[in-house]
Amino acid sequence: MLSEKTQLINNLMGHRLVSYSRIFLFLKLCIAYFGIVLAGCGTVDLEVHKGYMNSNMQPRSVAILPFTLEELDPEKVSPHELFRTCFFNYFSYLGYVDMPLETIDQKLKQAGLTDTNKILESSHNKLREILGVDAVIRGRVLSASNFTGGIHAETSIKAKIDMLDLRTGDILWETEHREMTYSGILSPTIVEIIQDQMDNVKVHQAYFKAAEMFSLNIMKEIPDPADSWNEEIHLPKITSIETNLKPNLKLNSNDRIYVNMKGDPGLTGYFDIGSWKSNIPLKEIVPGLYTGSYTIKASDDVSSSLIIGTLKNKNGLTGKKFYKDGMAQFNTPSTH
Repeated sequence: MLSEKTQLINNLMGHRLVSYSRIFLFLKLCIAYFGIVLAGCGTVDLEVHKGYMNSNMQPRSVAILPFTLEELDPEKVSPHELFRTCFFNYFSYLGYVDMPLETIDQKLKQAGLTDTNKILESSHNKLREILGVDAVIRGRVLSASNFTGGIHAETSIKAKIDMLDLRTGDILWETEHREMTYSGILSPTIVEIIQDQMDNVKVHQAYFKAAEMFSLNIMKEIPDPADSWNEEIHLPKITSIETNLKPNLKLNSNDRIYVNMKGDPGLTGYFDIGSWKSNIPLKEIVPGLYTGSYTIKASDDVSSSLIIGTLKNKNGLTGKKFYKDGMAQFNTPSTH
């Protein structure tokens, strides 16, 4: 028979083993959880087909067709429509001649096409006849979800997107990607956890944030024909644009956004903060190097925006380039 001392030691060891096993299980769950969350985010795997490699055959004019939603929309926020609008806003900075969404929808309606699924199933010849563009972008939102619970909040958009050449019927590039925005365990303070959850409860705002990140990540991979057009019509060339912005960095009042841009010398330079703040001057400090800044005000009402640099010559021709590694995210009272 075991002594009381031996039994006490065994009980303590057993308790510790149970505690350690629980801790180990918790860590495994955390690792698995973060693995699931992080697996769907970040770099977009975009496949470019051979048809796009021929610069002479690259489309110039592009229309973004209405996106479809492949599942029910219980929250009635139409994430596919929101995603299409957000995608267009970013795509318009690439070197294509893009058609306004309202014009696209009007032309399709006049042709008797109002069902989004039937639009996507239409032949390339019919779409070219209706829209008069070289290519279209088709988007299918496969799933969209928004969840807030405990100390965790996440929003997810999974979609298939491709570019269809209406002149040949060939798919020029395509991708299937899931973008997730999340908060909670990684937030440094309880105040930020609560704020992130409050933002996530605003479903429309949560989906828009996920759509922005999806759009930004895919724009990094979509081939931009601007270089070949530049050689043909001699647009001002921008070789690089850099800022002091970092991913997930929230800026406060009196913080300053710095922008440095390199390009053709002797031109007029400026930058935009999305469509919210335009024509912020960039000064050419040495030939071909332009620099400028913007100080955030307490009254600034914007949650996140892309930085777009512009060079303009005497003939009014402009070259544009956007900063791909982050967006300006303002931590102002209006976003709380």
